[in-house]
Amino acid sequence: MASLTREEVEKMIAAGESFYDADLSYCDLSGLDLSGCDFTHATMTRANLKGTSLKGATLSDAYVVEVLAEGVDFSGAICRRTFFQRALMKDVNFTGADLSRAQLMVCRMPGADFTDAKMLGTVLYDSEIENATFLRTDCTGANFRGAILEGSTIRETAFIHTDLRKVKFHGAIFTDIMDEGVLFYGKKPWGATSEDVNYDKILPYYQDD
Repeated sequence: MASLTREEVEKMIAAGESFYDADLSYCDLSGLDLSGCDFTHATMTRANLKGTSLKGATLSDAYVVEVLAEGVDFSGAICRRTFFQRALMKDVNFTGADLSRAQLMVCRMPGADFTDAKMLGTVLYDSEIENATFLRTDCTGANFRGAILEGSTIRETAFIHTDLRKVKFHGAIFTDIMDEGVLFYGKKPWGATSEDVNYDKILPYYQDD
């Protein structure tokens, strides 16, 4: 089945139809208001989402690879287990979004806002997230290994059993961090102190070293 065209998408929006399991690969969705739409299990390979509103939308288990998503509003969106890879997502808004167990692999997300977001078990391997905002963000069980968070503001955020190995935090500002069982190399970036860590107890929370 061929992927949907922009015209078909606009007709479906007007009719209030669901995009469940839809193929939107290579589709130009730029600037559209897709607020509240259901994209569960949808495929968006190389779609153009620039300036699109996905506020309150459901993208659980969706496949969002190599998309252009600059300035997208994902506020309040449900993105559980969503697979993002090599997405260009400058200045995206994930305020209040549920990214539990989502995978954001090698994504480019400078200026992203994760205020009040749920990132339980979220994987962000090697993603570039400079100058981002993490305010009251729950990163319990998240894996940031190799990510770049330089210049980010991180306040009242929970790093509980979070993997922060090889993360670049140069210039980041930390305030009121809640931490327990954090896996990192060297010193904690928010405390300038190191602790004895029993890696045998911590490592089972993460994937292979």
